[in-house]
Amino acid sequence: MDCKRMLEEMNLYIDGDLEQELCQQLETHLKGCKQCRVVFDTTKKTITLYRDQTVLEIPEKIRQRLHQVVREHWEKSS
Repeated sequence: MDCKRMLEEMNLYIDGDLEQELCQQLETHLKGCKQCRVVFDTTKKTITLYRDQTVLEIPEKIRQRLHQVVREHWEKSS
């Protein structure tokens, strides 16, 4: 399995809807490809957080810094 195919099949794998043979191919690919592993882990964590729907409070200092960075980026791109 190559990286493109892994990305195409990843959601089915995470949802448990991928055929066993393809699951094994995907798992083998993930063991040998650090880039796909990062994408897979990040996607899986994002889905888990979304499903959990726990509201996380951002500390005030971090929230202000985030707003500043977004504002600066927005101004540069305008």
